[in-house]
Amino acid sequence: MDLSAPLNTPSPAPDLYPGVCEPLEEVAAARPADAASALAFALSRLAQNKSGDDPRPWVMATTPMWLRERGRPFARGLAGMGGAPERLIWIRAAKEIEALWALEEALKSGAVAGGLVTAEQPAFVTTRRLDFAARAGGARGVVLRAGPALDLSAARMRWRIAAMASAPGQFDEAAPGMPRLVADLARRRGGPPGVWELEQDDETGGFRVVPGLAGDGLAEAGPERPWRKTAAA
Repeated sequence: MDLSAPLNTPSPAPDLYPGVCEPLEEVAAARPADAASALAFALSRLAQNKSGDDPRPWVMATTPMWLRERGRPFARGLAGMGGAPERLIWIRAAKEIEALWALEEALKSGAVAGGLVTAEQPAFVTTRRLDFAARAGGARGVVLRAGPALDLSAARMRWRIAAMASAPGQFDEAAPGMPRLVADLARRRGGPPGVWELEQDDETGGFRVVPGLAGDGLAEAGPERPWRKTAAA
């Protein structure tokens, strides 16, 4: 799919934003500075499921490169993103291939609700195994990448995330309000792609379509959006 093409064709309505996470999804930061927004969005996807609250723990498998760039997971920060740190199983893998294997084993075990793995270049066959494992274990998996990629992936949805200015403060418009981001669904198996402006819910930590846009369509795409200049499968 050529992401450099402008969105000049009809886009899905905001109420078609896919609120439920597929067995395997990919979330990538549009730029290095968007990594925190990408992580928050990835965690919110894991927290969304069809059956309501899932009491099982969740897994976060990290690589040395991710830890060097982003540091260790912070419990309060994860809680604010909907990450439920009291249910976290954190796996510090020595290599990316080990982190991917650990997530695969966790997902197919049926013992976890879902998991996230930080990866730079997961092989296509590896993503297929993750998708099968998630479906076998009744779980959800997210591959978190530092940036958009040109490679193939078995992920059923491939997201590109960019931070945007926060909402106005509830009591002071000059103060920052809830975090917002642009979610670009570049690939969607069995459905159309789309672009949505989302804001974080302070109660759940998840993301929802910005209320002011709920009646008039998706975020505009233009040359100023650099994540649309990358090709993806």
